[in-house]
Amino acid sequence: MELSALFKLSYGLFIAGTEFEGKKNACVINTAAQATAEPARMIVTMLKSDYTASLIEKKGSLTISVMSLKTPMTLIQDFGMRSGRDCDKFENYPFCTDAFGNPYLTDTMTAVMSLRVENTIDLETHLLFVCMVEDAGNLSDEKPMTYADYRILKSGGSVGESVKEEAAEAPKKYVCTVCHYEYDGDVPFEELPDDYVCPICGVGKDMFEAV
Repeated sequence: MELSALFKLSYGLFIAGTEFEGKKNACVINTAAQATAEPARMIVTMLKSDYTASLIEKKGSLTISVMSLKTPMTLIQDFGMRSGRDCDKFENYPFCTDAFGNPYLTDTMTAVMSLRVENTIDLETHLLFVCMVEDAGNLSDEKPMTYADYRILKSGGSVGESVKEEAAEAPKKYVCTVCHYEYDGDVPFEELPDDYVCPICGVGKDMFEAV
């Protein structure tokens, strides 16, 4: 099976947020999509080991903030590479809360959805939340950031450059087989420490594949 075929699927970048018993937390995800229109439902998939996922499972509701192209890399790093078990991720970022008390970021986001979990499906490594969209709103007219946009911006490029051109500069790529994150750091992937984890979904180095 050619798993690289899955890399051609298009993804966005989102912040999933929730609050349970006074603890608010959020993390970066790239698997949130509309499932049905009438009634409006979404599906959200998250790594089971994520602190945010465990809080959502207990709370039964969450917010999804859609990143815009103006979202800084520092925000993605803060919400994607730090654990809410050790810090307050919202400390330096303006946010509001939905009707369920769940936080969502306001700056550099283009839209927000307030979701109520109807069903949770265990996917071994991940949890899939089937959610009813209880509310939704636009936060700006900015263009949403896609995962492809993120890879280009992270490497210092500008949106509009093709992935093909980016690949020409780095012919050997390592991609996470779980969330399709493409490693493009300065340190060669082979030289990364054994405890390196994917900054998006948190799986280990052994779950990356050379493409």
